[in-house]
Amino acid sequence: MVKAPLPIEAIMGDPGLSISTSPFAPGKLIIKRASFRAGQIPEHLRGYLIKSGECIGIKGTVVYKGKPIPKVAACVAAKHGR
Repeated sequence: MVKAPLPIEAIMGDPGLSISTSPFAPGKLIIKRASFRAGQIPEHLRGYLIKSGECIGIKGTVVYKGKPIPKVAACVAAKHGR
């Protein structure tokens, strides 16, 4: 594992990076590179874009294909026939 000698503020302020944890390294933070630039929506995700007022007020999670996902995501997918 490589140690990154930079302040956490530099990572938090960079839109191309994010911080997360890994189930394979409990208690350790992982720096990730964003897979697409901020403000740009990849083509494969355009169908799931939540329009203003769509599925408003829906909270919680639902199990979809064995994985918990936000109920609002399931609502948007259903409305767009996915």
